[in-house]
Amino acid sequence: MISKHIYDALEKFNAEYIQFEVFQKAFSVIEDNLSLYRQTSIAENILILGESGSGKTSLCHLIQKLYPRYALPERDVVPVLIVSIPANVTEASIVSTMLTVLGHPLPYQGSVTRRTAAFVTLAKACGVEMILFDEAQHLHDRGQDRSKTKVSDWLKQLIDALEIPIVFLGLPRTKSLLIVNDQLKRRFSKTIFLSLEYQHTEDLSKQCLQMLLSLSQTFPVRIVAGEYGWDEFSIRLYYATDARISYIKKLMAKLLKFALEAEYEEVSPDDFEMIYKQEIWWEAEGELNPFHPKFAFRRLDRGGEPFAPGLGV
Repeated sequence: MISKHIYDALEKFNAEYIQFEVFQKAFSVIEDNLSLYRQTSIAENILILGESGSGKTSLCHLIQKLYPRYALPERDVVPVLIVSIPANVTEASIVSTMLTVLGHPLPYQGSVTRRTAAFVTLAKACGVEMILFDEAQHLHDRGQDRSKTKVSDWLKQLIDALEIPIVFLGLPRTKSLLIVNDQLKRRFSKTIFLSLEYQHTEDLSKQCLQMLLSLSQTFPVRIVAGEYGWDEFSIRLYYATDARISYIKKLMAKLLKFALEAEYEEVSPDDFEMIYKQEIWWEAEGELNPFHPKFAFRRLDRGGEPFAPGLGV
């Protein structure tokens, strides 16, 4: 059983957000969009793209934390609505999900048209000023182009009826949804890539180290680079996580739990090597473990490796 002080340390760590450059940019654009709408009623829509683990859901959680719903005597107010789009989505399932999140008592009753109208009415009554649609790639995965055109037409009508800023957050293939509908595409003025992958490896490794050090501020345990030194350690960290925020945070959380249970005052690359094999990738031996002295210094993106294309990591 996890002791209370370990549980408290892990809870504090889990509440931290990694403020890396592109994450901060996406956050600032969302806040600026909301501010623009509040001051001018101009509604601009944003598409935020990133691979799994790049921080899209963390971004939603942060926005929701800063703009929480609250209750007035006569109604609930929901400044920013976060909707996670379900897999195998249909127009009916997404509008029912939206109604459920907003608190409608009968989210599955009536036709799609009636449910959509009910959502628009309720959203306006609750003072919704922005909607963030997480997992937006499920809209793209709807099926053939004809099906995508149908759902994109419905989205276009919804956006026009709401007249508030909309943010889609999804995997890079989400962009294809806009390609099949020019009118929907014109309604999205900005596209942001929540990714570090377009930078040089050296720059990526430095940013990975900055992320780790940022998170380590909540650590009651020191992190040392050992004989590698911080420059080499940062490169190893980049290959271990592929510069993905979720992998950095997962690795650090597992390391923190291990260190507290073992009552360590510091953790070294040897501990990173062990935790990486136990908690991240069980086949990470020798040259395939980024923290092992004989690591091959290459991306782990081949068949069966954690960052192989198409695995959805």
